[in-house]
Amino acid sequence: MTEDDDKEVVAQACTSIADIIKDYGYGTVEPYMHQLVDATMVLLREESVCQQTESDDDIDDDDTEHDEVLMDAVSDLLPAFAKSMGSHFAPIFAKLFEPLMKFAKASRPPQDRTMVVACLAEVAQDMGAPIAAYVDRVMPLVLKELASSDPTNRRNAAFCVGELCRNGGDGTLKYYDDILRGLYPLFGESEPDDAVRDNAAGAIARMIMVHPESIPLNQVLPVFLKVLPLKEDHEESMAVYTCVSTLVLSSNSQILSLVPELVNVFAQVVASPVETSEVKAQVGRAFSHLISLYGQQMQPLLSNLPPAHANALAAFSSNN
Repeated sequence: MTEDDDKEVVAQACTSIADIIKDYGYGTVEPYMHQLVDATMVLLREESVCQQTESDDDIDDDDTEHDEVLMDAVSDLLPAFAKSMGSHFAPIFAKLFEPLMKFAKASRPPQDRTMVVACLAEVAQDMGAPIAAYVDRVMPLVLKELASSDPTNRRNAAFCVGELCRNGGDGTLKYYDDILRGLYPLFGESEPDDAVRDNAAGAIARMIMVHPESIPLNQVLPVFLKVLPLKEDHEESMAVYTCVSTLVLSSNSQILSLVPELVNVFAQVVASPVETSEVKAQVGRAFSHLISLYGQQMQPLLSNLPPAHANALAAFSSNN
C-alpha cells in the first residue's frame, strides 16, 4: 500500500481490504491492524511512494483522476474499520482524523470535500457515540456542504448531518436551528435531485427521533410529509418511516393533525415494490393505530385512494 508506485494498484489494494473487512469481519484483519492503520495514515498524508509529487510537466488529467480514485479507496477504509469495530474504532479514528480533514480545506477540489463528508457520515453511523468529540470540528463543514452546487455533496452532507445528530449527543443541539435552515431548501421545488431530498428527510427523521422536543414539529412535519414517500434512496426508509410511525403510535398531536397526508403516504409505501416487508409492517402498525383512534372517520380518506393502494393498506392493517 505504501511502497508500490502505481496508484491504481494501491487503490485496488485498499478496496480489497475494505471488502475483506465487510465480508469476513474484523477478526480477519486484526493481526495486521497496526500496519493497516499506519499505511492508511501514510496515504492520507499523501506520503506513499505512489503519491510522490511529480513535476508540473508530468501531471496530467489522468493523474488527477488516479488521485481521486486512490483517495476514494483510502477513505473507504475508515468506514470499513468503523463498521467492523464500532466504538472501538475511536482511538484509531483519533489518529486519522486530522490527516483526513486536510482534504476538506477550501483550497481542495469539491470532490475531496465529497470524499471527506461521505467518510465522516459512515464513521458517525458505525462508530456511534465517540463521534460526539468531533461535532464542533465537523458540523461547520457539513452545514456549508448542504448548500454545495454539487448534488452528491448535498446528499452526503444531509446524510452526515443526520448521523451526527443521531450519535453526536447533546453537543449537536446548539446546531439544530442552523441544520433546519440548511436542510429546508432541499425540500423545495428548487432541489432537482430526489436522492438529496430523501437524505434530507432521513436527517430530519433522525433529529426528531433523538430530540423531538428541539424540533418545531408544527412547522417541520407538513414540509417533511410533503416529500414522502421516498423516491430514490430507500436506504433512508427505515429511519424515515420509523420516525413517522413512532410519532403516530405515541399519538403525537402534531402528526395527528396530518392524518390525510399520512394515509396517502402509508398507502404508497405498502403498495411499493421496492420497500421492505419490515418497513411495510412498521407503516401497517401505525395505520392500524389511526384506525383504532378514528374508526369510521377514516373511510372517506380510504375511498379517495386508488383501489390497489386501499387494498394494500387494508391487508397490512389486518396483519397488525
